[in-house]
Amino acid sequence: MDNISRHTLDPASLTTPLDAAREVLSEAASCLDAAAGAMGPDFLATAEALGAAESRTVVLGVGKSGHIGTKFVASLVSTGHRAAFIHPQEALHGDLGQARDATLAVLLTHSGATDELRILTPYLKDFGVRIATITAFRDCLLAEHSDWVIETRVTDEAGLHRLAPTSSSTTTLSLCDALMIASLTIRGFTPEQFRGLHPGGLLGRGLMTVRDVMLEASTLPWVKPGASIWEVLDVITTGARGFAVVCEADPATLPPVSSVGVISDGDIRRALADRSGFDTLIADSIMTASPMAIASDALMFDALRLMEENRFTFLVCEDEGRLQGAVHMHEILARDLGVPVRGDRLP
Repeated sequence: MDNISRHTLDPASLTTPLDAAREVLSEAASCLDAAAGAMGPDFLATAEALGAAESRTVVLGVGKSGHIGTKFVASLVSTGHRAAFIHPQEALHGDLGQARDATLAVLLTHSGATDELRILTPYLKDFGVRIATITAFRDCLLAEHSDWVIETRVTDEAGLHRLAPTSSSTTTLSLCDALMIASLTIRGFTPEQFRGLHPGGLLGRGLMTVRDVMLEASTLPWVKPGASIWEVLDVITTGARGFAVVCEADPATLPPVSSVGVISDGDIRRALADRSGFDTLIADSIMTASPMAIASDALMFDALRLMEENRFTFLVCEDEGRLQGAVHMHEILARDLGVPVRGDRLP
């Protein structure tokens, strides 16, 4: 077998802490590349078992492998998998019952000969559980009890004296992440499903859609195209959002976006440049026709990015070309910062 992770650097040649640190990362990169190349039918079969709709997964590992296992389970649960971590020592004293209804067991062991796992595998088999083992190489003791073996191909750790788990733990963790992503690909996992599992925090806010923060069409401040400039000012002030929609029909009827215009505070200020004719202006003469729109199911942050790129403070929202509402930058920022949005505020 190729010595994938052995590096030509002698520990004595690592003259600085940065040299030592860079060697760890360099060897990890080489190991990950080797592990990617070693993926094959066993990896795919494990991903399919993990991604099956009826899948229930248990993960077992001792020591550093156990810590990786708890992270793997946390990632699985956060993406909709039914999964649990079982510590092998606890499993030997009663906790193995958690695996009775499992369909898949993932064993994490660099050596492939962890005593606790060797004792447990026959019982897992009795439960009818398929076993996938992530280990250095497939010619190990646990392979004969496993349905599938996924190899890290790591022979040596990185760093001084090559004792502390580095390359092996990094590669094992990365293979766990790879299995999770492969299984999500099989399931056709969507951002909407992810959002449903992360209602709070930055992840949840980042996956909120425009529809979650927009003003519904029926609540939009609006005027007809022939409305006087004074009516426009009154509607914008009363609407308290710094803009008004211009359309012949009530926005609640969801008219085509192509038939709608908008007037912003900026449009009013520009109209004031001609003070002598300001009194005679009507909505149709100062509005922006067919304004830029964003789909109501677009991500909230995409709307914010579009506003920033175009120096807008609001966008109209559409669905299949019909007006659905409008979203203001203040609503997005207030939601992102956790500040309640007042419906009665004045600009």
